[in-house]
Amino acid sequence: MAGESQFDWGNATLTFMKVARWILILALGLWASLFALDFLLNSPLVNSVKLSEYVAVQYIIRASEPVVNGVRSVLRVNTTFHDFDLLPLIIAVALYLLMNFVNSTSLRVLVWIDTQNQMRRLKAPRAKTQSADGLSFSSTSTDKEGRGLMGRFGLKQEDERDKLLRELAEVKKRLEKTKQRLAFLSVDIVGSTRIKVGQDPLTSEHIFREYRLMLEGIFKKLRYRAASWTPDGVMACFPQVDLGLGAAKELLKRLPAFNKEKNRLSFPIQVRCGLNAGEVHYDESTPLELLSSQVLDITGHLQKAAQPDTVLVTEEIYQELRDKKGLMICSNEVDGHKVYQWSLEAPKAASRAG
Repeated sequence: MAGESQFDWGNATLTFMKVARWILILALGLWASLFALDFLLNSPLVNSVKLSEYVAVQYIIRASEPVVNGVRSVLRVNTTFHDFDLLPLIIAVALYLLMNFVNSTSLRVLVWIDTQNQMRRLKAPRAKTQSADGLSFSSTSTDKEGRGLMGRFGLKQEDERDKLLRELAEVKKRLEKTKQRLAFLSVDIVGSTRIKVGQDPLTSEHIFREYRLMLEGIFKKLRYRAASWTPDGVMACFPQVDLGLGAAKELLKRLPAFNKEKNRLSFPIQVRCGLNAGEVHYDESTPLELLSSQVLDITGHLQKAAQPDTVLVTEEIYQELRDKKGLMICSNEVDGHKVYQWSLEAPKAASRAG
């Protein structure tokens, strides 16, 4: 009876946690939406005077404004930018991030509680045995005397080992669900120190900002999944190798116009690119910079080995690509892999030779 009672409490705890989790997530999502709407209502984009006549809008203002004013009094920072009060939007983004944190953390807690419940079910009570005179007795009472030290220590260690093995199997099962094949593109500016040292700081800031805006536009166009940025480089993730190579090609094709129209320096901006792909354990809640895999290591090594304004890929990636036009085999290897190179000049040279 004690085991059954404990099992019921485990199910009750799991149900309570599920309900509480959804209530908290929905509450955070609702508040994030309220502050996002408050930001919109106070922006020049809409006629706030006209909209304030509606009851729903009045409710949003009454619910969000006290919180916004309270946060503003604590921060004492000017959050206005070009007639936009960014504070409600900042609060909305903070609540959204908190909602995602609560979602992922509570899900892990639920999985742990469910695992504990399953382990309790496996430990079913031992069956009672009937003696010759009709008296029933529990096998547990006789085991205490019969097993001695082995019963007290040996089996306890075995139970602990079984528990760890079950937990390990459960973790492996969950990790297998996150395994997927992805392509990774590493891009780095050649000689980026020259842009920072001996140059006007505003000019350097301008060139880096314009360069990143161009890259982000290319990545969005080619349906990237995530990106990890450094001041002069980026590691981007794509669902397919053709999309990753397409992003690298698009960047190299745009660089001449970028240097002509946006670059105020006395020398052109050049980049090195490396593309690789493989199976990794990845989910949307994990930042790309926290991902550790040999696939990413090889991607970075390909980028470092590339010549300016070229992209390097391994032979495996070359075989996987649908469009191999312009890719030329290189004499050197990277991490034991044969590599192929694409540059803006390669297709031109091929067309002239043809």
